[in-house]
This record gives sequence, C-alpha cells and structure tokens, in this order.
Amino acid sequence: MRILYVSSANGMGGGSVALLNIVREMIRRQHEVMVVTAIDNGPLLEEFRSIGCKYTQLSVRNNIYPRSFNPVLFLPRLLYMLWSNFKAKRQLKQILHDYRPDLVHTNVGTMNVAVGLCLKAGIPHVWHQREYQDLDFNCHFFPTIDTYIRQSHRKGNYNVCITKGIFEYRKFRPGIDRVIYDGVFPLSKSEGIKKEEKKEYVLFAGRIEPAKGLYDLLLVYADFHARYPQYKLLVAGAIGDKKYYDQCTEKIKSIGIEGVVEFLGNRTDVYDLMSRATMLVVPSRFEGFGFITAEAMLNFCPVVGRNTGGTKEQFDHGRDFTGAEIGFRFNDNMELLEMMSRVVDTDVTEMCQRAWYTVTTFYTSETCIDQLEKYYHFVLKDNKKI
Repeated sequence: MRILYVSSANGMGGGSVALLNIVREMIRRQHEVMVVTAIDNGPLLEEFRSIGCKYTQLSVRNNIYPRSFNPVLFLPRLLYMLWSNFKAKRQLKQILHDYRPDLVHTNVGTMNVAVGLCLKAGIPHVWHQREYQDLDFNCHFFPTIDTYIRQSHRKGNYNVCITKGIFEYRKFRPGIDRVIYDGVFPLSKSEGIKKEEKKEYVLFAGRIEPAKGLYDLLLVYADFHARYPQYKLLVAGAIGDKKYYDQCTEKIKSIGIEGVVEFLGNRTDVYDLMSRATMLVVPSRFEGFGFITAEAMLNFCPVVGRNTGGTKEQFDHGRDFTGAEIGFRFNDNMELLEMMSRVVDTDVTEMCQRAWYTVTTFYTSETCIDQLEKYYHFVLKDNKKI
C-alpha cells in the first residue's frame, strides 16, 4: 500500500509522536510511506530520516482563525494562513500526481488542505480527528464549523477519532468512521519499565498554555503545600503561551510558593520524572486523549486528572476493564486538593498496577496499527463503491 501522510505539527507533542509511531510501524510492515509537512527542521524530521521515511515540506498551516484577537495581528495572520494553504494546495496537487498514493491520511482535524484535492482526484482520504478544536484548544475552523462538518462527512472521506468522546461530539458516522485509540508506546517499551522509589514531588507535564490548566493547579498547590510542605511542584514543558506563562509566574509570587515550584522546560527524560513522581496532575480543561496520562500509568505513576474529555474516557475505560478506578478524578479545585491529598495518604500500589495493565493492553503502537491497517483496507474497499 502506498500512503501519503499530511502533517502540520511543529514539535514532538502527542499528535506528532502518534504520527511517528504510525509511520515507523507502517514502514516495518512493508508499506510505502511518504510524509508532507510544514516543519522546517527539528526532532520529528530527524526521526523520519533515521527510519528512512521520505518526506517533503509544504507551506501548509492549520485551517483555523488566529487565536490572537489583537486587531493589528488578526487580519495579517488570517491572510498568511489562507495564502500559505493556497500555495500548499498547488504543491500537494503536484505531489498527488507524481506519487500516486493509494490513500492520503491527514494527521490532525484542524487541517483540510488535502480533503478537497483527494476527493476530486478519487483518492480516499483518512482524516485523523485528534481534538475537539473548540472545547480543548479554543480553535475555530475557517470559515465556519459547518464547512468542516460537511467536509468530514463527504463520501470518500473517512474519519479516525482518538476517543469515543470526539466521535460522538462531532456526530461521525457509525460503520464508516472509526474510534482508534492512539498508540502511545511500543509494547517492547513496557517490558523495561521498573517501579522506582518515589520522591517528594508532584509533576505537571505539558505545554504552558491555557488549555493545559497549570494556573488552576497553582491555585490548589498553595493549599496542598500548606498541608504537605515537603513536596515540590515540577513543571516539565515548553512555554506555549508567553502571556499565560507570565500570569502563572506572577501568581506563584503573589501566593508565596516561589521556592517550591520549579520550571524544568522541555525535557527528554519525562518517563524518568514520571517514574519517581508521587503523582502526575492533569488539570487540562478538555484533553483530546492525553498521552501524558497513559505514559504516567505506564511508569506506575498515580494520575490525578480532570474528569473531562480524554482523561475521563481513559479513566472510564480502565474502570470498565479492571472493575475499579485506575486514577483519581476531580471536577473542581476543591476536589483536586482532596484527590492530591488522597494520593499522599493512601496506598496506591494496586491502582497503579491496574492502570499499567490497562494502558499496556489498549494503548500500544501495535494495537493501534493493527486496527488502523484493517481500517485502511476497509477504506480502499469501500471507496471503490463510490
């Protein structure tokens, strides 16, 4: 099978890691793979080169309105997005003609540059829906959400949702579209995980931006630290929103916890940090899936997560599978403080074991690719009927 993947990712976030896992495994299974991406340079391209994956670069951008409402910047950024995608469509049209893929797979739901071209050329298009768009990242599709819905429901387009929640939220088509959970790690990686001795720190792992909820955690952490003064808060992640980061640091100073909150920046040793953390807190307002939740559970790290979106679905999935909770849920700041305290005051060994069993059963790369490969065959067969 000859597959063309389209990506606009510019870092090694969950969507990029998921794409890399898909590409790596598809190549291993003897499929011919090519990636088109907006990335100029960085670790993802280095990974593609290391596995012998062909790639080319386009001017493609996410098809969403600028999130800055600064009147000076809004219109230029909108026009830049439109012009970039206009050029990308011309480039991609030529790539489709030269490469002649059996199908095209767009890696994120916020990008639509390939959909119309594929349907016009009779090439089946798989659209990976990794986000709620509005609920999680406050993204708004250009020109309207109705345009996006019509595109995603057209014959010849097939949607892969990373959670049931996203599938139901956008009312995708049973029997045509699919829910396939992300492959977070290869099964072989789970075999080398060991239970490490816990250290007295709480971990936050994610980009520093409003969607990830660090500010809420800081408000609660002041009270938590008053109860348990020996615990530090480690924040591992790049600054995604400088204004939000400044708000967080100002709040840290105003509530007097400067000495116990440490910003680590972007880290390559997150698994080590998780394995030794007393807990990972996931305060995201509406996580699409939540790589870090599954990764923490893989590393026997208790997870305290907001009871929404993909975090809730992972908790529900684990409870249904094992018969008991695999994480600590919270709905508001008062419950967050209670759950953090419960992690410290109770034995979480059995919960961590149930969580590990859940993620190694459902969220491995092998499980994901098995399902995705079968779906590709369904797509190719179904598209011949159109």
